[in-house]
Amino acid sequence: MSKPRITDYLTELKKEAGGLREITGPEVLPRLVPSRPEATVAGILAELVRLYRWAADALEADGAPDIPEPPAVRVEHPEEFDEALGAVVDALESHPPEAPAWTWAPVEWRSEFWHRRTVVATGLSRWDVQMAVGATAPIPAALATDAISEVFEAHIPAGHRRGESDHGGLVQLFAQDADASWFVRLRDGNIALLDHPDPRTELQARAAGSASDIALALWGRLPFGICDVVGDEVLLQALRVE
Repeated sequence: MSKPRITDYLTELKKEAGGLREITGPEVLPRLVPSRPEATVAGILAELVRLYRWAADALEADGAPDIPEPPAVRVEHPEEFDEALGAVVDALESHPPEAPAWTWAPVEWRSEFWHRRTVVATGLSRWDVQMAVGATAPIPAALATDAISEVFEAHIPAGHRRGESDHGGLVQLFAQDADASWFVRLRDGNIALLDHPDPRTELQARAAGSASDIALALWGRLPFGICDVVGDEVLLQALRVE
């Protein structure tokens, strides 16, 4: 079965941003985020504001190269998040996924990169902020599979790995609720996503669980122990990107 993917990024972005915004009143901004111990809710919103501004700048540049990342910002009122969200939604609406746009990753320069990047970051942040108020809901399966694919298609090729390992071998990530698998080969410090692994090659590690749990583990929010893990967990840790 092919991996489920988001078919309407804008709808999903608005949904995830709405879920985040429901719980981010001014009194919540100073709270620490358990899934990211060094961050506050205000800091999470500030990261999204910066990303949204970067995405809007890249989209409005219509394919011009090397769009600098905006400077760090401080969010003191939730309305600042609303303004940045409105601006990036306008930019995304006027630049469909197939339109040209610069990206920082070694992928095709298309607006689709920013459509996916904004919704994946927003979904992860929604989960983070819900952790801060003690009421989490999993990442929807289609969004979670996009978050997993983005790790291997953009972040790892761009050098965003959290850790490295001298261990090598074939790893499988199996999202049970999406009936989707990712086969990853680690060799000499490099990582390659395989479409069709040699069936004769033995797995050195396997993690099975919901798409949400696998995505959250890859993005450093949860330990891989939340999944059903078999084999060398060090190989799984080497795949984390945040």
